[in-house]
Amino acid sequence: MMAPLTRHPSCICVLSGDAGATPGTTGLSLERLEGVRRRWRFGDVARLADFVPKVLAESAEDDDRPVLLIPPRASLAWESAAAAWPGRVRLAASPLRVAEPIAEDKIMVRGKLRDLGLPVPEELILDTSDVDFAAVARKLGTPFVMQAPSGAGGQGTYLVAAEADVARALTGQPHVPHWLFSRYAGDVTINSAGVVYDDGVRLLPVSTQSSGIRELGFGFGAYCGSTFGGPLARVVEAAAIEAAAIVGEWLRTLGHRGMFGIDIAVCGSEIALLEVNPRVQGSSWLLSELQDDPCLVSHVEALVGVPLGVPSRAPDAVRPGSHLLLRWDGPAGVVHELPACPPGVTGLPERGVTMLPGAIMARFEAGEPLTTSDGRSLVEGARRTILALKEGFDITPAR
Repeated sequence: MMAPLTRHPSCICVLSGDAGATPGTTGLSLERLEGVRRRWRFGDVARLADFVPKVLAESAEDDDRPVLLIPPRASLAWESAAAAWPGRVRLAASPLRVAEPIAEDKIMVRGKLRDLGLPVPEELILDTSDVDFAAVARKLGTPFVMQAPSGAGGQGTYLVAAEADVARALTGQPHVPHWLFSRYAGDVTINSAGVVYDDGVRLLPVSTQSSGIRELGFGFGAYCGSTFGGPLARVVEAAAIEAAAIVGEWLRTLGHRGMFGIDIAVCGSEIALLEVNPRVQGSSWLLSELQDDPCLVSHVEALVGVPLGVPSRAPDAVRPGSHLLLRWDGPAGVVHELPACPPGVTGLPERGVTMLPGAIMARFEAGEPLTTSDGRSLVEGARRTILALKEGFDITPAR
């Protein structure tokens, strides 16, 4: 989901988790290599770096232009792939030494946001051996949020209302040494983002996040889509944009370049910053499609050293748009039949593929909101489309 970069005339290959064709270019997917579609995690996608030599070997011999590798975020695998071709391949990603600590340690980031004077939820940090539901509830009230420091996309995030919820989190994440507990900061979550250049920060439009929608196969806190151009109180939007400006400047001093985003909880007119994503986000492709000056193009320009010029004081206008993800929430199964694909629906698996729990079944895109204004429920039209689409799948348990 890196459009419009994947449609750029210079794109020679799209490396992806799920199978999918990009007109005018070649592609290589883990799904086609393995015959399996799963919920691709960061480490899974980094395996695609192993195929860089194959892509270069198959590119035109008379094409001596330098090659950019553009992953959502750097890793040792991507850095090694680029280093193996000095002078030919360049990694277009923020330095791993900068991005990894921010992406992998919510506790450190939460403390830094507080040091920057930004609003954050009240919190507790406890070693696994010291976790006690009653003690946390006395401090933070119920429900509260329990997070593994390195979780992403809602993975490792739990809404806790009873002692059994704590037990479920500890069982589900047995190797987590310590946990971040936060006071519940609001039903609505938004995302404020920007692009960090050498000489400033480009601010991007604020989106409302869709999360935890059961019909889409998601639990609490799990990201399942975004809406741009939806109703949002001006005071909230202004506070979120100001927060992005402050965080962007902090990231710039660290040496981060390219896109970043901030997940923010909203309660009335109050905001609380939750975490920082130093990378391309799940909504970046949609925002790029809605902009005259696509943010993913800006992301690459910032990484290769193009100057911003005059920093933006406010985001550019954006056309309205929304997208959703539908995930498979059944047991591992083989896809035998697929539904007809209505307008705006993409990303279906191929027949014969084994679907693992959490794998994406489809993506939805529309020029109007697909969820209610809080991002927690589907609008009726989207609900009907999704239910009809799910009924069109024939997935039988894998043997």
